[in-house]
Amino acid sequence: MRLPIIWGAALVALWAPPRARAQQVTDVRVRDANGQFDLWIPTPKRPDDNYTNGAQLFIGVDGALLWGRLFARHSPACARATDGADRRCASSEIRFGQDMYTPRSALTATEPVPGERPYAGWLYLAETGRLATARRSDAVTLELGVTGRPSLAEAIQTNWHSLIGYPRALGWTHQIPFEPGILVAYEHRQEVWRVRVGDVPIVSLVPAGNVSVGNVLTGASVGMDARVGYAATTPWTSSERRHRKPVALYALAGAREDWIAYNLFLDHSTTDPAVHVDKRSWVTQYDVGAGARLWMLELEFRGITRTREYATDRPTEPYAVISVGWSGGW
Repeated sequence: MRLPIIWGAALVALWAPPRARAQQVTDVRVRDANGQFDLWIPTPKRPDDNYTNGAQLFIGVDGALLWGRLFARHSPACARATDGADRRCASSEIRFGQDMYTPRSALTATEPVPGERPYAGWLYLAETGRLATARRSDAVTLELGVTGRPSLAEAIQTNWHSLIGYPRALGWTHQIPFEPGILVAYEHRQEVWRVRVGDVPIVSLVPAGNVSVGNVLTGASVGMDARVGYAATTPWTSSERRHRKPVALYALAGAREDWIAYNLFLDHSTTDPAVHVDKRSWVTQYDVGAGARLWMLELEFRGITRTREYATDRPTEPYAVISVGWSGGW
C-alpha cells in the first residue's frame, strides 16, 4: 500500500483518543484506488495520471463520536439498538487518506503544459457520523486536510516509483502549494427495493444523494447502487448487522451524476490562481464490481469510469478500487 499506515494510526489517535478506545471498534478497512488495478485493460495501456492514486484507512466505531454527537447524541449505538427495520442507531467512521493527482505529461515534461491538470496532493482526516436503520442511512462528514508538500504526495509517489523501477514524475515542483482545506458533506441513502429468498437477501437497490461544501470541493451528486447475490445487503452499519449471514458473495453496479461547482484540484487554488484547467461542471460516473465476505473478512473490487472532468481530458478516465477489511468487532 502507498499509504503510510503509521501516520494514519497516529492522527486517528489524536482525533478522538478517549472515546474511540472506550467504544467498540466495529470495522477496520484499507482501500486503494489506482488505474494500475484496471484488470480489463492491457498492462502497458493502464493509466497512471489524473487521479493517479488514492489510499484510505477506515476505522468504524459503534455509537456517535465527536462530530456525530452534534446530530446523533440521542440515538443508541447500533450494538445496543433494539431490532426492527425502523429503529435508528448511531455509528461513526474515522477515515485517514491521501489522494494524488498528476498531469498526462508527468513522465515527459518538467514544466506545466497548458490545458493539463496541475500536480496536487491531498492528505486528510475525516469523521463521519451516521444515523441508520436497516434500509436508510443519513451521514454527515467533516474532512480536514492539507495540499502541497505537507500532503506527502510527492515524496511517497517518488519513493514508490523508485522502489518498483517505474519512471519518476518530473514536475512535482509545480504542484498546487500548501493550503489547509475543509469539507462538510451530507449523504442520504435509502434502500427502495429488496428481494429475499427465505431469510436471505439477494437483491438490494439503493438510490443516494450527496451535497458537499468547502474550499476543497463544493457540489452535489445523485446516483443509484445495486447489489445482487447471496446475502446482498446494504453496506452501512445498523442493528441488522448482528443478524447478517456469515458468508456473502455479490456483484455490484452503480451510476451517478456529479455537479461540481468548485474543485480545488481543477479550478485555481486560492493561493495560486494561475494553476487551473477548464473544469466540466457535470461528470458522469459508473462502476461494476464484486464483493465477498467470509465471517469477518471482507473483500471488494470495483471498476470505475468517469467521463471528462475538464475540457482537454480524455473522454473517459478509468480506475479501480480494491478494499480489504475486517468487520465484526475487536
